[in-house]
Amino acid sequence: MKKEFIRYIRKNNLIHKGDTIVTGVSGGADSVCLLLLLQDLKKEWELKLHVVHIHHGIRGEEADRDAAYVQELARSFGLPFVLVKKDVPLLAKEWGKTEEEAGRCIRYEVFDKYARELGGALIAVAHHRDDQAETVLFQMFRGSGPRGLAGMSPRRGAVIRPLLFAGREEIEEYLREQNVRYCEDSTNNKNQYTRNVIRNEILPIAREQINAQAAAHIAAAAEKIAAWRQYVEQRGQEALERVMPDRETLDIEKFSLEEAVIQDEILRHIFGYWIPGAKDIGNIHYEMVKGLMAADTGKLVQLPGGLLAVREYQVLKFYQEKEEKDISFSTHFNVRQTFYAKRETHGIHSLEYQGIKISIQVKRREDLPVKFPEKDYTKWFDYDMIKGALILRNPVEGDYFILDSGGKKKLSRYYMDRKIPRCQRKNQLVLAEQNHVLWAVPERISAAYKITNQTKMVLVVTMERE
Repeated sequence: MKKEFIRYIRKNNLIHKGDTIVTGVSGGADSVCLLLLLQDLKKEWELKLHVVHIHHGIRGEEADRDAAYVQELARSFGLPFVLVKKDVPLLAKEWGKTEEEAGRCIRYEVFDKYARELGGALIAVAHHRDDQAETVLFQMFRGSGPRGLAGMSPRRGAVIRPLLFAGREEIEEYLREQNVRYCEDSTNNKNQYTRNVIRNEILPIAREQINAQAAAHIAAAAEKIAAWRQYVEQRGQEALERVMPDRETLDIEKFSLEEAVIQDEILRHIFGYWIPGAKDIGNIHYEMVKGLMAADTGKLVQLPGGLLAVREYQVLKFYQEKEEKDISFSTHFNVRQTFYAKRETHGIHSLEYQGIKISIQVKRREDLPVKFPEKDYTKWFDYDMIKGALILRNPVEGDYFILDSGGKKKLSRYYMDRKIPRCQRKNQLVLAEQNHVLWAVPERISAAYKITNQTKMVLVVTMERE
C-alpha cells in the first residue's frame, strides 16, 4: 500500500518535501488509512501534519465516540488536533440544502480556514476509488456532462486526494495488517442519502452480476475522461481568445466556425466568468444562447445570476444586470385620506417629478364614458381594489404586474422586453401599491386594477409634461 501511495503522489505531483498538510479525519477506515500513510512519510518527507475532525451534530453518542477516537489517534502520533463542532441539520435547513450537501460545504469551509491560518497548507481528504465510482454514477444519474463524469481530480487547488488509487477493500485490509481499528458510521448503511443507495445497492449488484471490477473500471474511465476534459478545456480557452475580443462581446461568425464541443467550452468559460461557479447554469442555458445567435437584433435572453445576453447585429453582448437599490424619487399618496368617501369625488391631487405632473382624481363610474379611450397618458383604475397608500417613485427590486392570465410578471422583465437600457431604468416612473405596480408610466398597467362591470368608483391618473 505504501509503495502505491508514494507512486500515486509522485505521478500526480501532490506532495513535496516540507509541505504542511491539514488532514481531515472522520475516524472511518479511509481517513484513518490516509493519516497512517502520511504519518509513515512524515519524517522522511519532513511533513508538518495537522489533524482536523468535524463533529456534525447528527449521530449523538456515536459522533462523540468518533471525535474522542480521532483526538486520541492524533495524540498518539504527536500531531496537532482541532475539533470543530457544527449543527449541520440546523445549517442545512437555513441554507435550503440536504444534510449531506451542508456537511460537505462545512467540511471544506473549515479545512480551508485552517489551511489559510497555517500559511497556505495542503488539504488532504480521504476519497478512494470506490468513492470515485459512486461520484461518477451519481453525476451520470443527474445528467452531468463530461466534467461531472470525470469525477474527482487527484488535486484541485489546495485539496489533494492521495487515496484515489485504492479501493475500500484494500484500505480495510491494510488497516487489518497494521492492527489499527477504526470507527463505523452507522448512517453509511442507511439509504437515506443518494450516495448510500449507489454504495449499498447499485455497485454491489454491478460487481456481482456484471463485473467484479466494476468500481475500478468506472474510476479508470473517469481518469480517461478527465484527461480528455483537460485537453478540451485548453482548446476552448484558445478558441475563446479568437472569438471574444473582450469579456462582453462574442463574434457570432467566428463562433459558428468552431466545433460544437468547443462552442460549449467557450460558453462554459463565459458563464464561469460572469457567474461565480456557473451556479444554476444547465444545458437549457447553453441552448438559449445558441438560439439567440439566429435571432433578430435586439433579442435577448435572461440567464441565472442576473446575466443578460443580447443580440446586437453580428455579435452577442453580455451584461450583468444589477438591481438599482437607490431610489432618487419617491412620494406617498394615501387615497383614503385624500378621497375619504368612496362614493364622492373630491377634486384633483397633483404630484410633480422632473417636469412631469401627475394628476389623480376619483370619479363615479357612471360619470365616465362607457368605453375608455386608449391613451398613453391617462389611465383608469378600479378604486375599490386599492387598499392602502399609493407611491409614485422610481422602480425598486421586487416590483411586479399582474397579467390578464392572473400570473405575475417582474417589472425588470417588462423593461427588458421593452428594450429599455439598464442605465435608464432607474429613472423610470411607476405608480405602485407597495411592490404591486398599478402603472409603469406611460404604458403598462396591472390587470388586477382594471375596470370591470362591478366597478363603482374609478381612480383617474393623468400624466402631463410641463
